[in-house]
Amino acid sequence: MILLNDFFHILSSVCDETTGTYDVALNPEHFIFKAHFPGNPITPGVCQLGMVEELLSAQVGQPLRLSSINNIKYMNIISPLENPQLQVRLSRIQPTDDGFSVQAVLATETASFTKMSLRLTPKS
Repeated sequence: MILLNDFFHILSSVCDETTGTYDVALNPEHFIFKAHFPGNPITPGVCQLGMVEELLSAQVGQPLRLSSINNIKYMNIISPLENPQLQVRLSRIQPTDDGFSVQAVLATETASFTKMSLRLTPKS
């Protein structure tokens, strides 16, 4: 499932070879939020991973898929009603023998929600 331009939209971005900073807006009307959870929507962890996967794919110019999670910490719940806009910060983007490694943080100015360290490989 493609999340970009449906589940979330990019408001602005600043990128170079090893970092990317994306200001994004969540779509609180998306059907995922109606199921997760009705009346109290929260952003599923798998969607947070998907956002990072899609942003990194766009940044490096090739479709990638998650191959492994080295570390992930969910520190706070992301509600699209309370935090409709987030910053996704990608750092330490490095090519590997079979793809890329990246560290990512989903946050606002006042709170960090998720930190992750991932490996992604090209989609076949």
